[in-house]
Amino acid sequence: MHPASWVGWVLAVMVAALATTNPFYLAVILLAVVLVAVLAPREGPGVISFRALAVFGVVMFALSLGIAAINGSYGDHILFTIPGPEVPRWLGGLRLGGPVSAEGLAGAAIRGLAILCILFAYGVFNGAVSPHRVLRSTPAALFQASLVVTVGLTLLPSSVEDLRRVREMRALRGAPGGWRELPALVVPAIVGGLERSLRLAEAMEARGYGASPPLALAPRLAAAASAPLLIAAAWLWFYETGWRPLAALLAFAAAALLWWWWRAASRARAVSRFDREPLPAAERAGLLVAAASALGLLALRLTGRGALTYNPFAGLPLPGFEPLPALLAAALAWPAVLLIARPAPARGAAERDSRLAAEPAP
Repeated sequence: MHPASWVGWVLAVMVAALATTNPFYLAVILLAVVLVAVLAPREGPGVISFRALAVFGVVMFALSLGIAAINGSYGDHILFTIPGPEVPRWLGGLRLGGPVSAEGLAGAAIRGLAILCILFAYGVFNGAVSPHRVLRSTPAALFQASLVVTVGLTLLPSSVEDLRRVREMRALRGAPGGWRELPALVVPAIVGGLERSLRLAEAMEARGYGASPPLALAPRLAAAASAPLLIAAAWLWFYETGWRPLAALLAFAAAALLWWWWRAASRARAVSRFDREPLPAAERAGLLVAAASALGLLALRLTGRGALTYNPFAGLPLPGFEPLPALLAAALAWPAVLLIARPAPARGAAERDSRLAAEPAP
């Protein structure tokens, strides 16, 4: 699949996961992401990085539940009580221990599900798309940002690969294992990943990837002014319902300023590509589906429809479930349809490509 398709899918999953607090819809989004993760192509470091992110997401989910239990929670359904010290009230409601309610654990689980969906989607993207393809497909206006993203995408796979290599070398030398030896594994892996990313950044800088003429002052000021306009528009829309027309006007002005900066930044840098990777029509349709799904869930959240919001502290009621939001959440699995329909490469061609990739350059 084209890198733009994967980027659009990840952004749609992120918007959908943050637009709802209903555990049923979050579960549908997570199942869609897992289905795409099973069918997405991953080779070498991509498999290892996806596993690392998956483990990290599960750990974050468990950590959110643990923090909710340690801090205690309010609610009518008390499950158990954790002994803890008395905390003064002037500390702003901080609690250490105390009664743990089912409402508090449900709220922590909902937050953990949203984080899990985003981390799984990013893991699929990191394993299925090469950073160099992302750099080639980036528009000229975002070229500088794409350099940073490319270096960042190479950090996790290289660190995981270094961790596996250090672990194998320590095992061959008869070094003891266990949690006490974890710093001896993690520190060399992180240092090696950082050094590899820095070497990549230096090589790209030496080849002129970061050289670009400075942008004019007016477009830079327009881009800087768009951020406070968007913040003011969001504040007026959510907290001052009588000023929503002004909020819409400010959001339109911010979008116009961003479009002006985008046009000026695209013209300031001339980019030549020897081989343009086309975006197939099926993937364009998939991007439209992803945009419709994310915008549809966001519109339902802003209008208060579709039972997208769920408050477990209101007596722990059963979350609502409606067909339209569920279909919009399930539509995020559209890459799985393309991956199933895509013909598998021939065995001889795959072996030839892997053999040519393994041969050293002259």
